Amino acid sequence: MAIRREKDGTVARIAKRLLCWMGFPLLGFAVLSNLWIWSAAVGRMGGEVPEGSVIVLLGTNEFFRDGVTPTATYRQRITRTVEAARGGRAALVISSGTGEQAAAMAKALKSQGCLTPVELDPYGWRTLDSVLRAKAQHSGRTLVFVSQGWHCTRALWWADRLGVAAVAAPCEYGDGFDAHVSAARDVLAKPKAVIDWVLGSRPSSPLPVDQGNVPAR
Repeated sequence: MAIRREKDGTVARIAKRLLCWMGFPLLGFAVLSNLWIWSAAVGRMGGEVPEGSVIVLLGTNEFFRDGVTPTATYRQRITRTVEAARGGRAALVISSGTGEQAAAMAKALKSQGCLTPVELDPYGWRTLDSVLRAKAQHSGRTLVFVSQGWHCTRALWWADRLGVAAVAAPCEYGDGFDAHVSAARDVLAKPKAVIDWVLGSRPSSPLPVDQGNVPAR
């Protein structure tokens, strides 16, 4: 029994060392990824909307799965987009997300008095997709990302990787527990973005990135 306990203890010590050897590099990668992506936002958040730019409203759900409880991100993004479009400096607003998200956000923009033309991007399934598609379909335009600050930083970082001129018009974080959960999840999304970039920055949809956008009705 003593020999078995000693053997089990040795195995446990080896397992702990392996976890440490694996854990520290992973933690370091996560920290450095977050710092790198956050650095993309320096001096590019909340300034004036450039003349002739394209506002990219990044997708989010209006309600949770129950269809009744509002999320802590939706209303803030809509309000901020309307504010950014006011004054007519932007040439276009892209409502980007899943098909359902894009349609709902475009409808909300119009109901809140957005006079700038709105285009649906129903294939903006991820932040990378939204940036790739906006670049392909509106080449040469400066993009203005609208979302919570933690999300805008990732969009700006992708724009830099893809050679797109971009700034951000961040909105409020929103109230409620899910606002904090979303921000926490983005801490993990940033290392994933770096991995996606290393692997080739491929879009999620099989549809070519220069196709699929349509004017909102």
